[in-house]
Amino acid sequence: MSSLLDVLGATIVGSLVLLMIFTSLFNMQVISYNTQLQIGLTKMSEDLITGRKTGTFDQPGIESILSKVGAGVSSSVDPIIEATSTGFKFLGQNSPASIVNTFYFVQENETSNGFPLYVYQDNMSNPILGPFWMADTLDITYIDMNNNVINSPESNHGLIRSVEVSLTFFYDTYQPDIDRRLIRHHIVFWKYFKNLYL
Repeated sequence: MSSLLDVLGATIVGSLVLLMIFTSLFNMQVISYNTQLQIGLTKMSEDLITGRKTGTFDQPGIESILSKVGAGVSSSVDPIIEATSTGFKFLGQNSPASIVNTFYFVQENETSNGFPLYVYQDNMSNPILGPFWMADTLDITYIDMNNNVINSPESNHGLIRSVEVSLTFFYDTYQPDIDRRLIRHHIVFWKYFKNLYL
């Protein structure tokens, strides 16, 4: 009888050890997969902000597009068309030899995928960048020349000299557990509009 109990005890202990080994292996695979997603999300987010080169094609980033605010625009014209917390529309040139373009950096209405971020140039129905899916709403803060926040930027375009942009991109995690959390990457960057100082 005691040998039968020993066999049962050894079987239970062995099963628990095997279960712990397989659970650990599965958890390591999930962590590895989520880490790869985090690295990819970080790279994509940073490429969106700073731009990237694909073959011989240079894809401009949001920072580069925002640096065009007021470039080539006559001093008698307000280069800022719209300034809200979720959208920024302005005039500027792509290059000194080009015409003055209208750019629109905007978060559109929430969908089941999240908040879509688009960048438009001239044609406001065909984006040049996007959609990029954000977990939270876009947050643009407008700042004056003394580094003070402008509380009502829509009615004070002439005071705007820089912006602080806050974006949060995300991926779904691998494991659809009840306590699953999104993989998030939060970016905050500042852009000074040097053309408005000139």
